[in-house]
Amino acid sequence: MWTPRSSHLAFSLSALALFSACSTESDSNPSESGFFIVSCTLGCTDGTTGNAVNCAIANTYQNQEISIIFSEPFDLFSVNSSSFRITEVANGTTPSGQFYSDPTDSHRLIFRPSLTFDQNGTPIHGLASSTSYRIFLPGVSQNDQGPFIQSTQGVDNKSRMQCTIKTTEGVIDPVPGPPSVLMFVDQVVDYQSDGTPIIVSDVLVNGGSELTNVYRQTRVNFAFNDIMNVATLLNPSTGDSPNILIELDDDGDLLTEDKTPIEGSFTYAVDLEQLSTSLYFVSDVPLPSAGPDAASNPRRIVLTLPPAVQDLVANPISSGGGSHSFITELPQLGEVLVPDGGEDFLLSWPDSNSNEDGPRSGAFWGGGRLAPGIGGGSGRLGDLRVPSGMKLVLNTDSQTFPLGTSDGLGFDLIPDYLGNADAVNFPGTLGNYPDSLTVTDGVFEFQSLTLESGSELVLVGSQPARLYVRGSAMFLMGSIVDLSGPQPDDHDSSIVDPETELAAPAPSAGGGDGGFGGDRFDMGSVNGNMGSLGLCENDVVTNPGADTQGRSGMGVGRSVGLGGGVGGVQYPTNYPTVNTSTTAANNNHGLGFNRVDDYNVLGAELECRSMMVGGVGSGGAYALDGGIGVSDAVLATAGYPSGQDNGGPDTPGGDSSSIGLEAPAEDNVGYNQRLLNWWDGFLRGGSGGGGGGNHPHGTFTWRGDGGGTNCIGEKAWFKAWHDHSGAMGGSGGGALQVTAGKSLTVDGKINATGGQGGQARPALNDFMCSGETWTVDFGQFATPGGGGSGGAIKLQSMVVDISPTPGTIDISGGMGGEGVWSLSLGGDGSPGLLRVEDMVGGITRSLVAPSVLPYAPLDDSLSWVSVDNGQDSNDGPGWIPTTHRPDSISASMSCWLQPSGTYFSLGFVDDEDDDNTGDPDDMGWNMDIQYNPGGTGEILIPFRGDSGFFPGTSWENQFGISLGTQGGTVSAAPIVVRFQGARTDGTTDPCDGDVNSLLAGIDPSSVTPWVDHPAMFNDFPIAPNMIRFAIIFDGTSDGGDTPGDDLADVVGVTNLRVRVIPD
Repeated sequence: MWTPRSSHLAFSLSALALFSACSTESDSNPSESGFFIVSCTLGCTDGTTGNAVNCAIANTYQNQEISIIFSEPFDLFSVNSSSFRITEVANGTTPSGQFYSDPTDSHRLIFRPSLTFDQNGTPIHGLASSTSYRIFLPGVSQNDQGPFIQSTQGVDNKSRMQCTIKTTEGVIDPVPGPPSVLMFVDQVVDYQSDGTPIIVSDVLVNGGSELTNVYRQTRVNFAFNDIMNVATLLNPSTGDSPNILIELDDDGDLLTEDKTPIEGSFTYAVDLEQLSTSLYFVSDVPLPSAGPDAASNPRRIVLTLPPAVQDLVANPISSGGGSHSFITELPQLGEVLVPDGGEDFLLSWPDSNSNEDGPRSGAFWGGGRLAPGIGGGSGRLGDLRVPSGMKLVLNTDSQTFPLGTSDGLGFDLIPDYLGNADAVNFPGTLGNYPDSLTVTDGVFEFQSLTLESGSELVLVGSQPARLYVRGSAMFLMGSIVDLSGPQPDDHDSSIVDPETELAAPAPSAGGGDGGFGGDRFDMGSVNGNMGSLGLCENDVVTNPGADTQGRSGMGVGRSVGLGGGVGGVQYPTNYPTVNTSTTAANNNHGLGFNRVDDYNVLGAELECRSMMVGGVGSGGAYALDGGIGVSDAVLATAGYPSGQDNGGPDTPGGDSSSIGLEAPAEDNVGYNQRLLNWWDGFLRGGSGGGGGGNHPHGTFTWRGDGGGTNCIGEKAWFKAWHDHSGAMGGSGGGALQVTAGKSLTVDGKINATGGQGGQARPALNDFMCSGETWTVDFGQFATPGGGGSGGAIKLQSMVVDISPTPGTIDISGGMGGEGVWSLSLGGDGSPGLLRVEDMVGGITRSLVAPSVLPYAPLDDSLSWVSVDNGQDSNDGPGWIPTTHRPDSISASMSCWLQPSGTYFSLGFVDDEDDDNTGDPDDMGWNMDIQYNPGGTGEILIPFRGDSGFFPGTSWENQFGISLGTQGGTVSAAPIVVRFQGARTDGTTDPCDGDVNSLLAGIDPSSVTPWVDHPAMFNDFPIAPNMIRFAIIFDGTSDGGDTPGDDLADVVGVTNLRVRVIPD
């Protein structure tokens, strides 16, 4: 679109040169010959008396201005896209640009092609490169159709102008030569009585001498004397600069490479009339002060413009570029407490004025104290959020933190751990902070746990998985927690020794393995005559020590026995071990045979095949007995001897009575094993199904010509031997405990089903033998295994909320394997166990059971579901504290805290007196213990400094600062306090600031370890401007590990304060 504008244009030198080459002197008096074109920058001919005007210059620049001089002053409002037409020759489109009048010559009209910049700062010119354009100004003398450009006297232009130009010359430099820059800031010259600064604006930075006392909230202005390539200055869509650096030199020594970026945003403005560009930078938070050592070693703000900063034609910055520094104003703020006035713990989450980080807290915050909670663990592993579309695998036997992309999380976690080991491998950190943690006992203690919709958490390993969440655990709708027992691969029955040739599938969080199938029979050792049979399909193997019975599955908790599914037997019991005769004299073998048509017949001889099927694995037991394994052949009985059963005996299911579960009870009375307490040894994964037994299906006998039709007897002989190993049983579902200090929401699915029993692999290509194609694949005849039982799930929290959707929790047993080639079926696994405990109430077994598979409506699944509602004394006390770590640990965390006011960073006051005998108010941080020793009355004891209770020793040093670990490997303190710092860009939600979220506004490189004293932050390379604290209560009393005994008299803590000096 073309817009007429009054211009204060400063012409480029190139434009003036072109103009002077083809213009004539103009005057302000009306011409007697009328209003016409005199000259133009395209080398126009003279249009005197109305002559048509042509152009001598055809090749131009993309940003070349077109100037026309008329014989009289022109009326700018008569100029538009109809009276001054520029169109692209190829398509007739009109390029964008503007019309101006020259303020120094009223006869001169200027068309300037537009110049804009896209979202990345790349210049976009109104005239495209190497493109032809037609210029047409209608003239009265040529009888053109108007409208016409008019003089100020209303006279129409007499002379037509018609030219064609092509933009072959690239881009012209609006200001020839390299650009220069001036840098300006605001400077404080004094302060009013109330501390308000008195400011002088736009003081030059790069004028030679270093500026001091620069206003900390200044805007930095870079003024360029040229039209710059904006893409070299900033990315307008993000506000970041690809080349310009704004940095803090904390030690003020510009020669050392220790500068850190100052976060902020850039904006720009281009003045096409003045041919200049302005770039502005504003920091996210006020610039840091000159620092506490300003007199001798002030901090410096360093501005660096490298040669990559360029104008439109790629001339690099020259004058004013490079690095320049200035010093900000002196610190103006005194010592304050964080949080403001100290934390009194009066208000609890979700009150908007509370400092409690509710989703990461489980101790009781409110009413003027923080008191020990029921449980939830320390949160030592930080937050765990599994994003939508991601599948995270945690191994209970060995899992190293921080998690990363290799674990399926999709990104690498920032280490955020509570611990006792000094950092060694984490650069620049100090204090009680482990660089990494390796979990080897299945205990995962998180601050918070969120599984987003579409995410999956898979738990593997030989030990139960115990997820402790300090605050809230949320399994959102569409998420999955998978600890289902795996199904073994389809089995090749030609495998000789499954137990040594195959590996059991990796267990799911303590689920029991299924039993291996029976081995191939050692025919090669016991009956050499059978091995000498000449038929090429003969399949005799040598397998000394073979155990042809299917193995039983592991019991619950990966034990021997305790409900494991039973392995199927070899069938028939006796095999021929003497010779190749089919008579009873050959070890009284029990093989039966049928005459069948679906095996190849060789020549005229009668072909007989054994159709017998071995015993089938049964299902694993848990809440109930496992299912029976049923062996049935396609042909139920043999023809020779007539009536013999081709199917092996049924296999009894796993025996639940061997596990020792208490009888189901409505009121949970007498429950012990059903409570699924890990420390009692009863958080156990499901049992495995039994493996399938060996059998001789497909073994071949024959009689010579004229020998009769009987498949066995004096004149019948074995011609080819086949026996088969059995398939493996399915694994048991795993065991899972989820304990959340604040709340537990299960809207996704928890799957602890047993694995399906193994079965035969599909038939492969036809078997080639002696040049003939046989229709039988002899590796497809494995007997199936039994299904594994469901696993065990224990859910605990103050509030447990389970979705009413059926199948939200699935502890079903796995189905028995299918015969595929026969009618056999492995026994199904038993359901596992579910235990739910809360304190708030509102949850009952009748409400929970319909959400659980399997579901027995007649008694609300009493045999496998138990619920202890904390508000219903009829079913037990609910979720209650224990003395076993980590169940005995509760903790809370504050939101991110900052003092009031504006500042860049925080300086933390160190202890100013002895931390055992000094004044408690002289400590860098402190809090008070609300203590009631032996019930004699509540007193306040300072945590640090002179306790007034323990002679010559503070509470902190009396009990230590070490966080207890499972197994009591350190001398654990009853109360542990840790602090963490970070830098925010000002957008962080203080009570939802996840250090691993890219949207939290937290600089990842600024996140400090959790330390026991905030003064340690003073030595970190990036100074924090916010902190948070965590308080952990350890109620353990287990043998010699007894911090809980000392915690017993603690009512709570209050008045936590950290002394800081905002900077």
